[in-house]
Amino acid sequence: MPRNRDEYFTIFVVSTVLFIFFHNFFFFWLLLVVLTLPVISFFVSRYVWNRLEVAAEIPFLTIGENNDIPVEFTVKNPTFLPLPGVRLQFTADNRYYPNEERQEMSLPIRKGKHKYTWSIQSVYSGRVSLHGDKMRAQDFMGLFVFKRDWECDAAVSVMPKQSDVIMNIIETTLTEGDEQEYDTGAVTENVSQVKEFRAYRPGDRMQRVNWKISAKHDELYVKEFEQEYNRNITLLVELRRDSEETGFLNELITAFYSAAAQLIDMEIKFNVQWYNKELNAFQTQGVEEADSLTDVLEQMYMMSTYEDYYAFEHYKEAAHGKNDLAIYFTSPSFKNYNPDNKLGTFRERVDLICLL
Repeated sequence: MPRNRDEYFTIFVVSTVLFIFFHNFFFFWLLLVVLTLPVISFFVSRYVWNRLEVAAEIPFLTIGENNDIPVEFTVKNPTFLPLPGVRLQFTADNRYYPNEERQEMSLPIRKGKHKYTWSIQSVYSGRVSLHGDKMRAQDFMGLFVFKRDWECDAAVSVMPKQSDVIMNIIETTLTEGDEQEYDTGAVTENVSQVKEFRAYRPGDRMQRVNWKISAKHDELYVKEFEQEYNRNITLLVELRRDSEETGFLNELITAFYSAAAQLIDMEIKFNVQWYNKELNAFQTQGVEEADSLTDVLEQMYMMSTYEDYYAFEHYKEAAHGKNDLAIYFTSPSFKNYNPDNKLGTFRERVDLICLL
């Protein structure tokens, strides 16, 4: 804009000098046009600016981790006049960690209603939100700037990736001993829920393949699960700040989500428990299918983290039956458990511990 003002000032000075030097009507009208154009440009641009509407939305409710997040901007200009463009300032943040990034983009202003797409990225899972800041535009001549606050409230839940390592840990924990019963011909009436092993059929998930039995029979064998499981399963999630690295929470949620997805695949009902710092309460929610798991994740994304083991303390104080089994997701710094109950460590950051 300073360059536009410099150019206009130059034209104004030249027109004034020509009018004074030659003193005729042509340069008088030229000087009059030079003086009038900024006024016309200001009021006409102001007219369009006052009626301009800009909105932003994210067309998806959920999206996978490390994918581009499309943001749709809708620019509505009910007048018949265009503008050079409008600049939008907004903040994209992930409340769960937290982190934020300020962005700015420019959109053309044409007659009517138009949509434009802008993509942002989320390295971590969580709840990614857009918050509007400022909106500004220039008049036709680029001499004036119009500004106003711009509000938008768009958000999307970024789902974690599923880890085969965690899914195998969960399946092994709950089905241990079934291969031996299959090999000996024993009836599968034990505490696990594998009903039988059968030959692979097209469409079966590869995660259900039992490689040990498949190797013995020289063809793929998969596990068939019972729909009922005779233990009460709980996934206990500790939303604790174990370090300053934001990646820790992402690994924690990835481990939990993978374990929950495996239980859903095995048709096992389970509970999820976590500590709500805002309410100072221990929360429990039952999960049977993928929609319930998504709802739990979205609730966790809105939680604040803390510096202690509150989820474990609340779980320890609650009453439990003999068939209760909890899988505790915490950091390796947690020491208050029997080492024999450790199921494994995920990416050196998250421990899975069996609480009986």
